Amino acid sequence: MTDFQSFRDAVLEDEDLQEAVISIVNTATTNGADLGDSIATLAKTHGYTITSEAVYAHTRFSRARW
Repeated sequence: MTDFQSFRDAVLEDEDLQEAVISIVNTATTNGADLGDSIATLAKTHGYTITSEAVYAHTRFSRARW
């Protein structure tokens, strides 16, 4: 299992992580913040190694500014 999938599973099981991801998505959609980098940073603080490219590869979000 990749770190991305492991982090995704951890988010699905942890309400605090879910809230953190939702906050990142809300900020990205409101302010045009970089979603991939923000989620990759959150994952790193929880011991997972993912890149912003992996986030974009596994989501429907693009790097384009909202």
